[in-house]
Amino acid sequence: MKLPPKLFCLCLAAAYAMLASCAGTNQRVVANDSYRVSIVDDTVTVSCESPMPVSEFLKLAQLVTGGRYTFHRDHADTEVSWLGTVTCDRKEFNEFVKMMLQTKGLALELRQQGGNELLEVCAIKPS
Repeated sequence: MKLPPKLFCLCLAAAYAMLASCAGTNQRVVANDSYRVSIVDDTVTVSCESPMPVSEFLKLAQLVTGGRYTFHRDHADTEVSWLGTVTCDRKEFNEFVKMMLQTKGLALELRQQGGNELLEVCAIKPS
């Protein structure tokens, strides 16, 4: 059976639009006992399921930002948690990480050598 040219073009355009909408949405969901994160295109939605150690929080941050983090073992027992769901742009997520660390008396300091970057978690120095 042969479709009329106009109907064929309409079907082809509809199929192309469906494929384009599927390809345009990049969604990733990661969940564990501590957190649930959903990344859709450039929007990040994250909720805290239970308090998590700094190491787990930094794994979450690395998943979203792609950054590399390090911390001193003195901070390993520090737990991070929040109530509710946080939604922000992926580029702004590092600001959320900084804010959460500040509530625990910690800061992020950029360490750079050549083309390598490392974000170090360290105690905020009293002024």
